[in-house]
Order: sequence, then structure tokens, then C-alpha cells
Amino acid sequence: MKRRPWLPLAALLASPAWGEPPDAERQLTLRLDPAEQRLAGELIQPLPEGGRFTLHEGLAVDEARCGDRPLTLSRDDDGHWELPPCDATLTLGWQGTLPAQGREARRGLGEAGTFLPTRGGWYPHLSENAGPLSLDIHTPPGQRAVGSGSLVEETETENGLRARFHHPHTRGVEIAAGPWELREREVDGVTLRVLFPQALDAAFGETYLERAAHHLAAFQTRLGRLPFESFSIAASPAPVGLAFPGFTLLGERVIPLPFIPDTSLPHEIMHAWWGAGVQVDYADGNWAEALTTYLADHAVAEAEGEDADLRRGWLLDLAALPAAHEPTLREFRGGPDPAGRLIGYQHGALFFHLLRHKLGDTAFDAALRAFAERWMHRTADWQALEAAFSEAAGEALAPFFAAWRDRPGRPELALEEVRFEAESDGGWLHGVLVQRGEHAPWPLDVPLVVETQDGPVALTQRMEGERQPFALPLTERPLALEVDPDARLLRHPGELPSVLRRLLLDPETRLLALAPGRTEELEALAGRALGRRLETRPAEAGLGDAPPLLVVGTTAEVAAWRREQGLAAPPRNALEKDGRARFWMHPEHPIGLLSGDDPEALAMLAARLRHHGQRSHLVLDEEGETRDAGTWPAGENPLRMEFPPE
Repeated sequence: MKRRPWLPLAALLASPAWGEPPDAERQLTLRLDPAEQRLAGELIQPLPEGGRFTLHEGLAVDEARCGDRPLTLSRDDDGHWELPPCDATLTLGWQGTLPAQGREARRGLGEAGTFLPTRGGWYPHLSENAGPLSLDIHTPPGQRAVGSGSLVEETETENGLRARFHHPHTRGVEIAAGPWELREREVDGVTLRVLFPQALDAAFGETYLERAAHHLAAFQTRLGRLPFESFSIAASPAPVGLAFPGFTLLGERVIPLPFIPDTSLPHEIMHAWWGAGVQVDYADGNWAEALTTYLADHAVAEAEGEDADLRRGWLLDLAALPAAHEPTLREFRGGPDPAGRLIGYQHGALFFHLLRHKLGDTAFDAALRAFAERWMHRTADWQALEAAFSEAAGEALAPFFAAWRDRPGRPELALEEVRFEAESDGGWLHGVLVQRGEHAPWPLDVPLVVETQDGPVALTQRMEGERQPFALPLTERPLALEVDPDARLLRHPGELPSVLRRLLLDPETRLLALAPGRTEELEALAGRALGRRLETRPAEAGLGDAPPLLVVGTTAEVAAWRREQGLAAPPRNALEKDGRARFWMHPEHPIGLLSGDDPEALAMLAARLRHHGQRSHLVLDEEGETRDAGTWPAGENPLRMEFPPE
């Protein structure tokens, strides 16, 4: 039997809004029978004004009382259950069956796994008001459960296990269950748990427990105590990566991937503070993914000395966004749209990197802690986040936030009129910084690094307008000047190689299907390749002023089409017929050419293509394995200038 002490309610509750009384506690008890896909539940809570709710069609109410008095419920034409006002404590009971969860079904109830989200219709969601939640989940032998909040105790019963959870202030309730083994460890006062099926636990359980403990310790050092007494990492048969108050679900098929413990895992743990802890006011934009990406993904890379490379990759990804379809950071709400996700995650993380350098580490981290303390278990918007950072900075940051959060795009920087004026004791390096872009200028603190015989000289130039002259005193002749060598700024990286991501992100991308009589088949194949269905352009239309194109056909058909259009051969001539199937981006045009020696090879390549967005070419061998993958060389760095010897 595992018991954890209850904390005083005052220690669990975040401060409510001024003048807002705390809501009464709900008591929710669930009994799961995954083998039969059955659920029975009981909810006890005050409901003086009555309410209405929906249940999944497989569930029905079998008990309703107001105190000791039976209640009669009615249902409207839309299937909503109607509850009359209750001047005592309301008790509701319900039971029935739910569909099974599986590898494709993200929600459901079954022996392989159970996931029941807040809006899944599995319990009476009676109020949008947040309040304390006491949650009991009973599972049969061989099954364990997790739920919203902190684990209070897990005890053995005659019929299996009973797990009790408590959340101080929540609207929703999420639960998951599965045939899980248990590993756990105490990390600075937090119980960390790994819940995997037996085979996954034996192969990967200890790795996940060790890496999770490492990440959690680092995060708590920076942000303070995790806002839950426990945190569980649970496996799901569905292809998910989801964070909830006190636990995360990871798909069983991604858990074995070697990079997940240091990418997706720390990201989901960080969501315990941002998103699952401090909740998001989505109407005002989703700030949580940006902050989580910066404090998890970027922080992990920074600890390994790989953060500059990570930022360079993010800038390249962002540069592939078509300007006409680029949202602002504040417009990001979430969802699968790849362009929106690049803004919400990468642009947003780089925004916080700019902010951190503007404030300094001490003030930046102080703002994070103050924001968490003030808003934990409540809903916060961008304005609340801005206020926390402004207070820590000692100045109003509205202009900074408005520039990088509310304005689309990023500046493109350039160097002009650079010259060195030698003097007896060294000299002066003169030049002009230029920023271009439809919405320029943005406020920038531009890092400049001058390479000299005695080593680098680093300076920062403040830039408010589109042109900013600078003059740098040097004690010796410069060897080279580079602007922002560590990719610290949120900017366009300059001339880019032609990569697949350009087709992935541009909604104007069209399909050119070259195989007569197989148009529908190739349309489906192109949809798998780019993750969305493409409008088909007639093959006989030729190029003209065509938008971005994905050209699909057999090896011979694609090569013949390329020659007919007068397009140059690929930089490596053999690429056009190399391997069994291949994709290459034309270096001079927004055209991707996807071809295969047979339909099976073409389908295999299409299925994996969209995971190679930063590539210019990809080749599969006879066995369907990657033979070659790469990116065309980029142009010269426009922000680096070398000086000839004296």
C-alpha cells in the first residue's frame, strides 16, 4: 500500500481572482472494467442552480439524489440531461459501455489501454467553474490508472487497485489506464512514476525513469517545485503525446525511439507548469507551447551545448513559411496545421530567447516564478504573461511584445558600407546594419563579433530603425566581421537551399500526376507525402507560372517530364534514377519530383517523406531503406564579411 499525506487545502490552492470565492469540492468515483469495456461512476457535488450535461450513448444515469431526496431527470431533443436545482448535495450515478481504445482510436476503454478526456462524454461535466476535485479510480487486477491531479494513495483492494488523486482547482477531468508495470522514484519531493506494459517496461522503463528524474530536477531548480505532488509517464496504444495535470501519455510506438527521452519527454514534463498547470486562455492565443518549447527543448539543447544549432534549424524552418500565409504568434491557438505550429513553437521559443537576453537570466527566471505563483491552476492570457515580465524588468514591455508577438514575419538583416579605418593604435570598423521586411523595423539588440589576431571581440548594437550605422573601436586590424553568429536573433537566415518543407508549408502547392489512369491513386499517395490533400493540376498544362508543384510518377515519366519542361537536371545526375524510389527538390524552382520504379516503392517513399522536411533529396534502396538523404548547399552567409590581409 502506497500512501501520501494530504496537504492542507491552503497549501494546495492557488490564489483565486480577487473577490472570487473558491468553488465546492467535487467527489468523483469510477469503477473500470476494461475487459468488458464497462464503466460505473458516481459524482457528488453541490449544484444549487441545477444544470445540464451529456453522456456517451452507451452510458445512462441510474441514480440521482438531492441529499436524501430522489431526483427526476429529463432529456431534451438533443440528448442533454436536465438537472433541477438542488439545495443539498447532489449525487449522480451512471454506468454502461464505451468503445475500445486502440492504435488508431485515441480515446476509449479497453484492456490494451484506456483514455477518457474531459469532453469524452464519460462523466457528467456539469459546470465550467473550476474547483477542487477528489478522484477515486478502481481498476481490476492487472490494470493501473492515472487521473487529473496529484496521487494521494494507491491501495490494493479485494478486486484490484484503488488510486486516489486530488486537484486543487480544475474544470476538467482526464483519466487513463492500462496493463502497466510501475517504476517510481522521489525527486526533490515529487513522486515520479513510469507506467509501461511489461515488455516496454523491461526494455525502456528504467531509461525513462532516469531521464525524467534528470529533467525534472533541472526544471525544479529553475522554476521551483512542480505544481503536483506526483507526475506519471504512461504508455498508450494510441499514437499520442499528450500532457495533463499530473501525467503525460506517450504512444507505445514512439517510446522505443532513442531520441524521445530527451525531446518529447522533457517537453511533456514542462507542460506540468505551462498548459496543464497555468492554463491557457485560447481566445487570446496559446502562449504555453512557445514557453514550454523554450524551457524544455531549448534548455535541454543548451545544457548539451547544442542550442545554437537548434536555433539555426528553427530559423531555417521558419524561413520556408510563405509570407502571404504566415500568422502572428498571438494568432496561434494550437492544432495540427504545420505553419501554425512553426509559429507557435519555434517562432515563440525564439521570442522568449530574445526576451531572456533583453532582461538577463535573473530577471527572466524571476518573472517565470512570479507568473507561476500568481496564476497556477488558473487561466492566464498573453497580457498576464507580459505583466509578469514587465514587473521583473522594471519597465513596460508592451512595445517589445507587440513587435514580436503581434506582428507577422521576421526581419532580414544585411551589412552595408563596411570599412576599416586604420589608426596608429588600431582603428575603427564602420558599417551600416540594415533590416528589411514588410513589417520592418523590429527592435533588435544585434550581436556583432569581430575576429582579430588576438581573438574575437563581441559587441551588441541597439537597432530601432531600418538602418543603423555602427562604429567599433579596435586595437588591431579585423580579420572578419559576423552578425549574430550564434543565431540569437529572431530573423530570416538569408538565402536558403530548396527543401521539401517549402512544399509542405505552402497552401498553394499543387499536384502534377503523370501516370495516366492512376490519378486517384497518386492523389492519395501525394496526400500521405505532404500530410494533406492537394489540388491536382492537369499534366498537359505544363509549367507556365505554376505555383509550387509536387510532380509524381514513374521513374521514366518524371525524368521525361523534366526534360520536356526544359528544367535542369539534378545537381547529381545519377539522382534522377538512383535507387528504387527517390525525391528531389529542383534547386531553382519550387518543384519537388517524386518517382519510383514501381508503385510499392513509390508508396514506401511517400509514407515517410514528410518527416524529411529539411531535406532536398531522399533515395530509397531496393529494400526500401534510406540510401541517401541530404540538402543542397546554401548560399554564402550575407552576415559575414572577411577582410583581405593588410
